Amino acid sequence: MTTKVVKPKVVKPKVVKPKVVKPKVKHVIQDIVIENEEVKITISSKVVKIRINPNHINEFIDKIKEIDEDDYHIIKVSEFKENRISEEFNDWKYEYKNDATCYFHYPLYEFSINKNTNKILSEIFNKKHVSSQSLWYKKQDLINDLNPDIDDTKGKHQNRFTIYVITKGRWETNYTIKSLLNLGIENYKVVIETQEVDNYIKSGVDKEKIIPFEKEDKQNKSGIPVRNFVWDYSIKQGEKYHWILDDNIENFYRWNRNKRTIVKSGFVFTHIEDYTMTKTNVVMSGMNYHFDNPDIDYGRDLMIKNTRIYSCILIKNDIPKLEEKWRGLYNEDTDLSIRILKHGYGTMLFNNYLCGKKQTGKIKGGNQELYKNYSNEGYKIKTLSLIEQHPTLVKFKNLKNKPDHHQVDYSSFKENSLHL
Repeated sequence: MTTKVVKPKVVKPKVVKPKVVKPKVKHVIQDIVIENEEVKITISSKVVKIRINPNHINEFIDKIKEIDEDDYHIIKVSEFKENRISEEFNDWKYEYKNDATCYFHYPLYEFSINKNTNKILSEIFNKKHVSSQSLWYKKQDLINDLNPDIDDTKGKHQNRFTIYVITKGRWETNYTIKSLLNLGIENYKVVIETQEVDNYIKSGVDKEKIIPFEKEDKQNKSGIPVRNFVWDYSIKQGEKYHWILDDNIENFYRWNRNKRTIVKSGFVFTHIEDYTMTKTNVVMSGMNYHFDNPDIDYGRDLMIKNTRIYSCILIKNDIPKLEEKWRGLYNEDTDLSIRILKHGYGTMLFNNYLCGKKQTGKIKGGNQELYKNYSNEGYKIKTLSLIEQHPTLVKFKNLKNKPDHHQVDYSSFKENSLHL
């Protein structure tokens, strides 16, 4: 009889790996060579971004050295860099005849503050309380050199295509009309619903510039009917393009070398007209908003291709692939921009010429009733409508005080050609 040998079970000792604690990295501020310009501070929670006037960089570094090293650490330091317009726009002859610099990357310090954020920032900026999210460290005037070939004299530059201002319920302000008059613009028309014409005349609007508009569908509170009326009216006048402007534009600006300057003549319109006409596949162009291009902005080219065009729009009258012009009730400018791009056309949104549009919902009139006084409910209705029209491109975007705003992904159109 064979005895079964039972081998003892070998128990391997459990290896306990020591917990690896990554040491906190301390970044030492080093002197950097900066040749020019500014800086600003933006506070986001405990992460602080500071853009600095290079003339005071050493002073700023000394301030930081006074802070306890346990209270902060540097995340990023970037030097001053000059940006020139991309080669694609080298034929932009009006803006940069001798110098193609259109914006700067300013010196940037980004660091996290571990505790007592306000105390530390107060020490840096010599203030009792730092609450603003847009502070400069030693503010310095920026540069905006107008090309001497551009005559910025009132009335000197006149747009070839008619500017149509559509307005409703805003005869007490007339922002856009006054802005055009300040530039000496002569070729413009004001399109007003018939029942409001007398109010606008009494407010000082030139009767000869008014085109009365009789809305057939009285229940339609949107601006779609008047926009289509303008488009058809322009075609009847034999025009190849037309401008259509909202009625809440207070000023027009030139943005150059990170500075916005109010212009005095209409070259912002004539130059966009001239440049748009050289791009044979571009059927829609216009000016960006002045609040989207702050003075400190350091990441924009002269113009953005194939994106949305709002409020100050130049439209080609003949767009063969476009089955409908303006449509729907809400976000008509976003919808039209998307449909134009879906058909393979190009758009151009200019950053060097800007319109000073008043913030939506801040003045009475316009689409206030349709958008429920621009309440969160109104924004939600707008966004849902746009999602229904373009479900693969639009989604909700939470903005401060506007939790139901829309966001559109235009990346799929970036390769749309500007030429046929």
